[in-house]
Amino acid sequence: MQGVEVSHLNAALTAVLKAYYDFKHSTVEDALRPIAAYGKKDTLGMDAGSEIIICEELERYDAGAVVITEEIGSKKTRLSDTFHPNDPQTFRTVFISDPTDRSNQLKIFLGKFQKETKIGDIFGNPESGKKWEEEFGAPVSITGATSAISCIRRGVPIFAVIVNYITQELIISCAAGNKIMKLPDERPGLIDLNYVSEKGKAILFPNIDGDMKSMQRFVTFLGDAGKIGYQENYDACGLMNKEQTEEFIYYNKPGGPSRVLYLSSLQPRSKPIGFILANGEKIGEWIHWLSFVQFARSSKDDSQPALNLYEVFQDRPWTKEGVLMSTPPNYSVFREYGGRLFIDTSWLLRMPNPSQLRSTLIIAPCDNRWAVRSSSQSGYRQIKF
Repeated sequence: MQGVEVSHLNAALTAVLKAYYDFKHSTVEDALRPIAAYGKKDTLGMDAGSEIIICEELERYDAGAVVITEEIGSKKTRLSDTFHPNDPQTFRTVFISDPTDRSNQLKIFLGKFQKETKIGDIFGNPESGKKWEEEFGAPVSITGATSAISCIRRGVPIFAVIVNYITQELIISCAAGNKIMKLPDERPGLIDLNYVSEKGKAILFPNIDGDMKSMQRFVTFLGDAGKIGYQENYDACGLMNKEQTEEFIYYNKPGGPSRVLYLSSLQPRSKPIGFILANGEKIGEWIHWLSFVQFARSSKDDSQPALNLYEVFQDRPWTKEGVLMSTPPNYSVFREYGGRLFIDTSWLLRMPNPSQLRSTLIIAPCDNRWAVRSSSQSGYRQIKF
C-alpha cells in the first residue's frame, strides 16, 4: 500500500473505533433515544452518535475530504464537472460510511435490556451472541450489527473497515490483506494497520467447488414491511423464478457491509453461499464489498481474484425515492476511462444526496459457473478496477 493509503486507513480505523468505544460506554436509554434535530425522522442516539464522531474524526484528519453517510448525506462536498483519475485537481478522497448497520435489529435487541444497562456490558456478555443468532440469524460474526467505513481514492476502492458490535470484532480489507481480530475491552494506545496485521487472522474466500445447488444459494435483502420496491426490483431482474427463489435463498434480511462475508471462511462450509446480491440498495450498504472484490485472492491461485462482480441492469428499471435501483451503463457510477473502470466520484457527488445512490450488484466466487453464465447471458457488465 502507498503511504497515503495507509494514512487514510489508519484515520478510518481511529474514527470507527472511537465511535465504537464511545458507544460501549453509553446506556440503552442513550442508544434508543430519538434524535429529532439530527438526520432522518427515525434517527436514534446510536445512529447519530456514531455518525457524528466518524464525521468529526475524518474531517479533522482531512478537511478537504468528502464524507458520505446515511443520516446526513454528505459533508464537505466539492463539485467537479469531470472525473480524471490521474488529475490532482480531481477529488481524490471520498469516505463512505454506514455508521450503524442493522439498526432495526439492534434496536429490538437492546430494547430487551433495562434502560440503564451499559452497552459494553451487553456486548461483553458471552450469551449475547447466542441470543442474537436465535433472533437474527447465524453466524453472528456475519449477521451482527456493524459500523463501517470505506475509502475511494482516484476512483478506486482502497480499503474497507468494519466493526461488528455484537462479536466485538474488527475486520479490514485492503492491499495488505483481509483480516479479522477480536477487539480488546478497552482500546489500547493505538490500533492501526500494523497492529491488525500482527494480531489479525486472515479471512479467506474459498471456491464454491462445483456443487450446482451451492452455486445458486444466495443472500439478498427483499425488504421489510413498508419497504416497497425491493421485491419488485428483484423480480424484474429475472435471476430466478418464485419457486427457485424459495429453494435457494438463504437469508432475505441480511446486513449491508458484512454481507460479503457470507462468501468467506466465516460462513460454515456445510452451507456455502453461491452469491450475494445488492438488490437496488443504497451505496452505504454495498460499497464496502468492493475492497474484498479488489483484494481477495483465489485459494487455489493467489495470482487470480477470488470474487467476480457484476452490475445488473434492466431496460425499464424500478426507482425508489426517485433514484434508479438498477442502473444501465450510461447512468452507472462505474465509468470507463482509458480502457479501465472507475467509480466516478464527480458524477456521484453531483447528486443532491450521494448516500441515496442505488445499484443492483452480484458478487460470486470466481468458479461459480452458474453466476458467470447467468450474468453473461443477461449482458451484465463485469466490474474490474
